[in-house]
Amino acid sequence: MNKPPLGAISVRRGALLAGVMAAALACAPVASAQQLVPADFFSRIPSGSGGDMAVSADTMVFNSRDDTVVAQGRVGISFQGFRASADRAIYYQRSGRVELVGNVAVIDPEGIEYVAERVELEDGFREGFLRALTVAFPDGSRFTAAETNFDEGVERVYVEGTYAPCGTCIDEKGNRIGWSVKAARIVTDETEQVIYFEQPSLQLLGFSVLSLPWLTLPQGEQVEFPVLSYDEKYGVAVSLPFFRYRIADGSLAVTPTLYSNQGAGLALDWRQTVGDVSYRVSASGVYQFNPGVYSGLANRAMRGAVQTSGTFTPTDEWTLGWSYTAFTDPGFLPDYDIASGTERNEVYAQYLDTDTFADVRVQQFVRLGNRSNQAAFENVLDQQALTHPNAVIDHVVDLEGDAGRVELSGRLLGLTRALDDTGHGFVHGYEGQSVHAMVQASWTNQHVMPGGILVSPYLGLRGDAASYDGASPDASAPAGQSLFSATPIAALDIRYPLLARANGATHVIEPIAQLVYREGEAVPGIVNNDSQGFVFDDSNLFSFNRFSGADRQETGLRANVGGQFQTSFDNGGWLSGLMGQSFHLAGTNSFNVTDGSTAGIASGMNADASYLVAGLQGGYGGLAGGAKMQFDPASGDIPRLQLSASGEVEGVRVSGDYVFIAAQPQLNQVRDRHEIGVDAEIPVADYWTANAGVAWDLEASQWLEATAGLTYDDRFLAYGVQALWTGPTHHTADDLRVKVNLSLSGPGNDEVIDFGYGYQF
Repeated sequence: MNKPPLGAISVRRGALLAGVMAAALACAPVASAQQLVPADFFSRIPSGSGGDMAVSADTMVFNSRDDTVVAQGRVGISFQGFRASADRAIYYQRSGRVELVGNVAVIDPEGIEYVAERVELEDGFREGFLRALTVAFPDGSRFTAAETNFDEGVERVYVEGTYAPCGTCIDEKGNRIGWSVKAARIVTDETEQVIYFEQPSLQLLGFSVLSLPWLTLPQGEQVEFPVLSYDEKYGVAVSLPFFRYRIADGSLAVTPTLYSNQGAGLALDWRQTVGDVSYRVSASGVYQFNPGVYSGLANRAMRGAVQTSGTFTPTDEWTLGWSYTAFTDPGFLPDYDIASGTERNEVYAQYLDTDTFADVRVQQFVRLGNRSNQAAFENVLDQQALTHPNAVIDHVVDLEGDAGRVELSGRLLGLTRALDDTGHGFVHGYEGQSVHAMVQASWTNQHVMPGGILVSPYLGLRGDAASYDGASPDASAPAGQSLFSATPIAALDIRYPLLARANGATHVIEPIAQLVYREGEAVPGIVNNDSQGFVFDDSNLFSFNRFSGADRQETGLRANVGGQFQTSFDNGGWLSGLMGQSFHLAGTNSFNVTDGSTAGIASGMNADASYLVAGLQGGYGGLAGGAKMQFDPASGDIPRLQLSASGEVEGVRVSGDYVFIAAQPQLNQVRDRHEIGVDAEIPVADYWTANAGVAWDLEASQWLEATAGLTYDDRFLAYGVQALWTGPTHHTADDLRVKVNLSLSGPGNDEVIDFGYGYQF
């Protein structure tokens, strides 16, 4: 909840309530000359229902030593038409007295100003000040209570209290918004840094929706409430994350869960920070009453997992960390909605400062999901490589006297893979041990030539050392060998930016030409583990090396030619674009080198003259759009085309996308991907938005998917329902899913609760 400390705290200016009245005091009219404040002045002010008091001050200090609470520095108060200012306001907790001290000025509703050096607040004015003092926090949230007690700055006790992150939870139109927690008593304890709620109830939009016997919340932790979910195998589940304890500067959450079809489960979550070490250990398990609904390894009585992660930051630059997951079976975490995808067990060290980045990791990747038996699980696990290590480093040096920049970079990747990782006729990784070390040093600078031409020379030298033990039985695998190579790199980037001013617009047109030379091995790592994906488009047209990792590199002499433009219209609109082509002039074209992976295949870089690529983006007001295209000048075909557009007018948002990707039999994509989609969001009432969308498979003349939903979002409270229905050509064909979500946010947009659950029909 990110509350300030409760013993001696300093609150920034204007933090006590949203209505800061200092400016009103300064600007208020004065109906008569200044007069001294009468002794009984504040007791004359009516104490009826005149609304909340607004208080502002530079700082607010709760002082346990002398049992006072002091608002000081430009104190401003407004209450039922009366306004007051002073240097300080002091609340003496033992006696209950409240004084304004130093340059006191009070203005009544008629504009008459009274002055004094010290006055004591009485009756309704005093009670209003104490009420404002105890309910407001710097982030805009409020505690309200029938009675508030301070305990030497350590505890604050709110009797019949309410915590509301949205303050009054009333918007400017008078609508009730947000959420709050009401309780018979709320106790905030600074020593334990815990907030205790006795008989709490959660209120959404002013309505009570959930009551609990108690709730314990360490400060800085998220509020957690029951979660209801459903799965056809475990049935209806109710999770009760009520029990969170603060122990030895750590917090322990105990979450029991009841499953209608499987019995009871339990989750424990321990988090602690000790000095520079922060760590987390989570354990979850279930004793299945009906294990037969699961197959394979999941068909067992006891299932569970233990997960841990942590970091150690000995200095501002260094971070050391780890993460590890162990389980009874690989299907437990996804089956019980705890985790999915791939878990990464690793230890790492990372260094970062203004000039240097380094990262070293030892990693194991574990694909989650049920397996038929232990041998099938181990087969999948053996296909995943163990990295020892996976290390990168990058260091830059800016030379003095505008002499340019030197960059030093390196990569070390050691792998052990127990089985070949293959699929669809391609090899994602070969069995065996491989090591690849790469270091590269480069220098670049930019020179402004006569006429405004920008010339940027680049010189580099790359060294590679690699070995592979040749353990793979695949016929395409390379033999066991070691490789040492050096790759000289030279490049020249020439740009000629031209500025033009036309009627209503400013244009910058920039022709670009690059020459890039590399003389080395196309596969310097012997086997390809990290450079298997590539799409040629406008974003990498002017890159010196387009492969994503170190195991592949571009070779030969290549020219990249094209240009870009930017237009800024006087009416606020803008337009930018880039177009060009890459030409292989000499040497080995590395995009034609095969290594068993998909790298370079059907990329458009295989021929001496590549595809022509172009990108265009623009916008005006609430309208925006863009396009990307590949064009094959040899055949006249368009292998890839993407269009997008969006617009917003008075809260109504509409967006559309069009995608065409020609069939690529070399990549086992035997039919064109040809789709169009439209989505819309329409506000239907305050904070309510309806949305709908449809995507159509033009190639198959079938609808691809349809979506619809309704959402409420007032910034503090958001909930809604979304539905997705897929068509016959979708990768999950004829599937209907409905998702409900509920999220509660704090005053700083920090997520307090984020619950979402999908139901498949």
